[in-house]
Amino acid sequence: MYPNDEAKSLLLVEDNPADAELTAAVLEGADVTFEILTASSLQEALRLLGEEEIDAVVLDLNLPDSQGLDTLKRLRARHHDVAIVVVSGANPPGLRGGVLAEGAQDFIWKNEPDANFLARCILYAVERHRAQEAHRSVRQLLDANPDAMIVVDGGGIVRYINKAAEELLYEGSNLIGEWLGFSSGERLTEIQVLTGDKPRTCEMKVADIEWGGQRATLAAIRDVTENRLLAEQVRAAQKMEAIGVLAGGVAHDFNNLLVVIMGNLEFLREDIEDEEQQLMLSRIETATERARTLTRQLLAMSRRQPSRPVVVRPNDLLIKSYTMLRPSFPKDIELVFIPAEEIWNIRIDPSEFDQILMNLAFNAKHALPHGGRVQVDLANETFGETVSSLAPGQYVRVRVSDNGTGIAPDHLAKIFEPFFSTKVAGTGTGLGLAICQGIARKAGGDIVVTSEIGIGSSFSVLIPRSLDAVTTLESHSELPQIVGDETVLVVEDDAAVAGSIMQALQMRGFRTIHVDDGEKATRVLTDASETIHLVLSDVVMPRMGGVELARWLARNRPDMKVVLATGYADNVDALRAENNPLHEFLFKPFAPTDLIATVRRMLDR
Repeated sequence: MYPNDEAKSLLLVEDNPADAELTAAVLEGADVTFEILTASSLQEALRLLGEEEIDAVVLDLNLPDSQGLDTLKRLRARHHDVAIVVVSGANPPGLRGGVLAEGAQDFIWKNEPDANFLARCILYAVERHRAQEAHRSVRQLLDANPDAMIVVDGGGIVRYINKAAEELLYEGSNLIGEWLGFSSGERLTEIQVLTGDKPRTCEMKVADIEWGGQRATLAAIRDVTENRLLAEQVRAAQKMEAIGVLAGGVAHDFNNLLVVIMGNLEFLREDIEDEEQQLMLSRIETATERARTLTRQLLAMSRRQPSRPVVVRPNDLLIKSYTMLRPSFPKDIELVFIPAEEIWNIRIDPSEFDQILMNLAFNAKHALPHGGRVQVDLANETFGETVSSLAPGQYVRVRVSDNGTGIAPDHLAKIFEPFFSTKVAGTGTGLGLAICQGIARKAGGDIVVTSEIGIGSSFSVLIPRSLDAVTTLESHSELPQIVGDETVLVVEDDAAVAGSIMQALQMRGFRTIHVDDGEKATRVLTDASETIHLVLSDVVMPRMGGVELARWLARNRPDMKVVLATGYADNVDALRAENNPLHEFLFKPFAPTDLIATVRRMLDR
């Protein structure tokens, strides 16, 4: 049985008519049918190959327009997609090998064949050629594949690797002929590949195939390192977003509690004269301030902390921070603050500046378990080139340094990551440095760190210089004496917060009306019998919140003055952009003195 007994189209290239007729006659006696075309020259053969569908060529090498192996080379160069059997009247040593090396499927001596032998040679030549072409096409596909492709035979010997595999595997081209075992069967496996000294994460799929007519295994390896890194970043971002929403919600409720605590604390201070009881109130006030700081940290982590940057003198902030921090340090740690002469002004939220110094100073304290020195100093810096993420320019450097334990090199690159901490479990949140870096970058600066194990660490906070004049801050020393007799509509859904606000206002002579959402407020404001001078509204409330209420007032009562109380920066950004002079913002948690001052300022505007 022949490989395929259907009729084959055959081109007989022979310049001797007698030999051509003889070959055709021989083939007529074969057990398979051939449709034969003839050509007496190479040029005629090339023309027919371009015009007809030819399965195989029986080629004489010596033609009028071409001689020897050159005939085969020229034919193969133009038509590599056809099977060729060379039939020659001469059979010198080496000719058969040369013919096969140039791509012919077989070589036959004219004096050798009978009909069936010649037919069988031609048919098998066609089949071998088709197999070779299919194999070549597979190799081209594998070479073009961006994934690494490796073929091993049944004995585990590498027979082929594509260009992508050579690039992925260190010295991959040397694997040809080496043993590389793969278990057969289609499945997906994750592997680690070392490219030079860089490990790569890859997915490998292994499948059984046929290669060169033999059973083999194909391993397709895809480098997913960048995809995995991107996926990890997306997961981390989603995690931080979820934690931010949770932290923001906790901070919102916590702020409301602090408003009540701070309000009642201030009321008690006015009524209590006993020294021991005043000392108790001072302890409550200290704890409240710590809780207020924690709330700011939560909001900063969730990127909802309202920021109120002003132009300040760094020396003033430094002295204030020292006064606040000194009592928190043990006597075996020397805390040194060094102001600087002619230091430039900077623009930053003063409370956020305090937060940076507090976090960095406390971290330095933890790095000194057996005592030591923490130094905070200021300096003007001018950079002519990029430093860290900072463009060239003028900056104020606030440096916090210690001679403590230092930071391990493998930890240094991670210290600004949220929740990364080198402290003993339960003694740190891992948020401090992340928050510090966020504050510095929000102010247009950054933090640069140097550290050496056993020598100590240095954190340099760089904030851009401000050429503006120092912002004059209001003094609240006379706030308790502020009074009024106007009517304030208090819109607050938390009864305890509303009670504290109304008590503070009533103690200063103001009249108050209370509703617990924006919709009820619109009904009160629509009632002509009530004279309302100012609306003090919470922002986050059911049904209609403070922002929606403020916009309703802008349309329906454009003359009404509004104070919005909130702990979220993003709640008021849109209203701030509208630049309405009758809108003011009061950020939670606030003390009664801040509340009264804001209300009085808005009423007098």
